[in-house]
Amino acid sequence: MKKIYNLLAILTLPAILILYSYSSGSPGGKTGSIGDGGNTCTDCHTGTSQSQSDWISTNIPAQGFTPGETYTITATGMHSGVVKFGFELTAEDSFGDKVGTFTITEPTRTKQANANNAVTHTNGGTTPTGNSNSWTMDWTAPSSSPEVVKFYAAFNAADGNGSTNGDQIYTTELTVNQYQPMPQITGVDPDHAQQGFMGTLTITGENTEWTSGVDNVMFKYHDDNSVLFEATQIMVTGDNMLTADVDIPVNIAIGNYDVYVDDLVLENGFVVDIIDGLADNSLENEVSVFPNPAVNSVNITTPQGSTYIIHDISGRIIEINEASASKTIIDLTDYETGLYFIRVSHLDNNITKRLIVK
Repeated sequence: MKKIYNLLAILTLPAILILYSYSSGSPGGKTGSIGDGGNTCTDCHTGTSQSQSDWISTNIPAQGFTPGETYTITATGMHSGVVKFGFELTAEDSFGDKVGTFTITEPTRTKQANANNAVTHTNGGTTPTGNSNSWTMDWTAPSSSPEVVKFYAAFNAADGNGSTNGDQIYTTELTVNQYQPMPQITGVDPDHAQQGFMGTLTITGENTEWTSGVDNVMFKYHDDNSVLFEATQIMVTGDNMLTADVDIPVNIAIGNYDVYVDDLVLENGFVVDIIDGLADNSLENEVSVFPNPAVNSVNITTPQGSTYIIHDISGRIIEINEASASKTIIDLTDYETGLYFIRVSHLDNNITKRLIVK
């Protein structure tokens, strides 16, 4: 009989040691992930695992993680009547390779496992609050990150009876994407031209792939998209740069135009100005605007009896007056900074001058 007791002691001792050891953390490689071969806590505990959703949460933005940035990962398990709750969590790419770096933020409750490629509980981190337990840790995305990262975790909700029977194993997953900056048009050079302009504009972008092909470059009047002009020729010089030859109609509406490169748009990215001295050059030597740019006031020299109209870039009339003298001083203190046009009329002759207010 003594030999039987000794045999039972020998057989029981490893199981006790295993239970004691695992109460202070997973042996590693038990998250149910691809890289862990699908192994979970059921390798040591009886029963089958149950899949759960939303048991892993992060502060990774909805648009995705940024390589090199650090984020907080939280694993939370729930089980009615649980006495001890343990877990293991890891992060992998779509091939099952471990990615990122875990940093322990709760040293009394968590520790690293599986060659520091996972995080698990400590003995002090198994006590639940009510029917749940939660653990937090930091994860730093690698500088060269995959487009998709998946977090895997397995949980053991133990009944505290000291054996591997009666425990419930759970698994959960969370997939996050790497943030991909949206392509955008960043500028046009020059960003303005007069009616009747014929020439080349340089358009720059960011995160664009224009070398794969650009079908159309178009300029649409911001207040009425039916008013537009298109590039007569497009030359792509790089993923983020192209040139567009344009022929702006002489009678097209002045003001702000939205710039389109295929489906991308830069609102108010280009301005069409009035042609200086368009109507009648006979007034060219009789009309002047100075100083220009102007700050608080501007002087307009015109033939006596002239009428002048000032309007802003959108075409809104700011002021209409008759010049009773050859020199008129206009107060600009109420003018906003920007581009204005002064149209002078005299004896059926007209001329338009630009005014920049700073």
